[in-house]
Amino acid sequence: MSWELLSKIKKKKWSGERNSMLIESFIKTAKENFSKIIQEDSTGISLTFGQTLTASVLLSKHIRNFEGENIALMFPASVGGALAYIATSFAGKTPVGLNFIASREEQDWVMNTCDVKTIFTSRKFIQKAEITEDPRMVFIEDIKEKTSKLGKLLTYFSCRITSCQSLIQKYKEFDAPDKTAIILFTSGSESHPKGVILTNKNVYMTIQNYSTVFHPVPEDKILGTLPFFHVFGFVACLWLPLIMGMGAFYHPNPTDYEKLGKIVHRYRVTMLLGTSTLYRGYMKRWKREQVSSVRLAFAGAEKLNESVRKKFNEKLGINILEAYGVTESCSCITVNYPDDFCHGSVGRLMPDVQCKIVNTDGYEELQPGEEGLILVKGPNVMSGYYKSPELTGRAFHDGFYITGDIGKFENGFLYITDRLKRFAKIGGEMIPLTPIEDKLSHVLDEHTEDEKRKCAVVNVPHVQKGEQLIAFVVGNNPDKLSLNRKLDSLGLTHLSQPDHYMPIDSIPMLPSGKVDYKSIKNMAMEQFASVA
Repeated sequence: MSWELLSKIKKKKWSGERNSMLIESFIKTAKENFSKIIQEDSTGISLTFGQTLTASVLLSKHIRNFEGENIALMFPASVGGALAYIATSFAGKTPVGLNFIASREEQDWVMNTCDVKTIFTSRKFIQKAEITEDPRMVFIEDIKEKTSKLGKLLTYFSCRITSCQSLIQKYKEFDAPDKTAIILFTSGSESHPKGVILTNKNVYMTIQNYSTVFHPVPEDKILGTLPFFHVFGFVACLWLPLIMGMGAFYHPNPTDYEKLGKIVHRYRVTMLLGTSTLYRGYMKRWKREQVSSVRLAFAGAEKLNESVRKKFNEKLGINILEAYGVTESCSCITVNYPDDFCHGSVGRLMPDVQCKIVNTDGYEELQPGEEGLILVKGPNVMSGYYKSPELTGRAFHDGFYITGDIGKFENGFLYITDRLKRFAKIGGEMIPLTPIEDKLSHVLDEHTEDEKRKCAVVNVPHVQKGEQLIAFVVGNNPDKLSLNRKLDSLGLTHLSQPDHYMPIDSIPMLPSGKVDYKSIKNMAMEQFASVA
């Protein structure tokens, strides 16, 4: 019998109607909470739901006249950035999340693939980030200057007095379930980035699922540090508050640990989203009295380090709940519920999500407890990659998306071993790299209070062994014999111990808070790929 673990809806679903979509749900929430503050950021900007709706309507009139159907958006996590994404949807255009720290080559690939003719951004932002100006750029500051105070006032009162249904009807054609909500590009670790098409339905159903994880209350406020070109930034930090009536505080730098601690305290943030690396920084820099308002903390994007989880709880009194998802699944596939969790796992399946574990050869289904490739299916999963039918065909098997992650189910909880790409094949054995990093981090963290990540391990080809392990360690002249001796004492087999240790000033990170393994692997390949 086919083994499919279907999610069990143990919690009452949010009361939103299933035939509603993003724009309609936002308009309804905005009309009901017109004077409530929803968006704030570290520049001092603060907007109510009514002001957010007004600004989105005003801005959409200009965006509607932008050249091209796909609009590249280049904004940090900020109120201005949030408005740009919302207004692009209101204009009926398709936002393309542009990774502003990606290489020029990758950015050009994204814009050529999507036939981008307009890049919507902020002049102040690109100057601060030292991004070269492009003739296709349209600046939000210029649009703001063109908008009269009278126009703003009239639009505000129009949004206030116009009936909810009339507003919804005006934008209904842009709110269809199968309309593309955004095109997000995955990092091109081995080839060019792939454009993930997420529809209004994908995003809306994901947000409905979030409502089963926690029961939002009027006082809830999320800390939005993830960029909007990241799936969690777009879904959880942008649309989730808009639809559920929560607040959001945006800050563009997720590693600005000390300042973020002050923000959490001052603005009474109740919900955190981050990676294990980011929580390590928060743990080192934050004080318990700063986080008294926080009721939920979720980790994803990389495996949550057990030491980080324990120390975070001990110091700050907050239990980090690990979740799991990929861009192609519109963020979450599984999550640990606040009242139903198992540390070490990435939780239970979200409602309406199907999952099966198969072997990596013939995709034959495995039994609970057996480790294999994770396949998922559900209303949150993308329909395919943009303009890439061949890639799309290879990404699915029998209607299920192939995640590329290895894991197993035990007692209904999913456990992730590692990315299939994060395994090294040495002497015929498959060696997961994350457990090596965890143990090496434990060794390196023994005598320091520094919040920064200390190591990253990658695999590169080796003529005799198949592959070899390269560990990049922050500091000068790491001693291989001494470090491997300590790894021995932690039970790490000789086959799993790094072959080479390389000093590095700091571990390169992505804006999402994840380790930039692509850059690290390139460095390793330059030095060791030809070593026999």
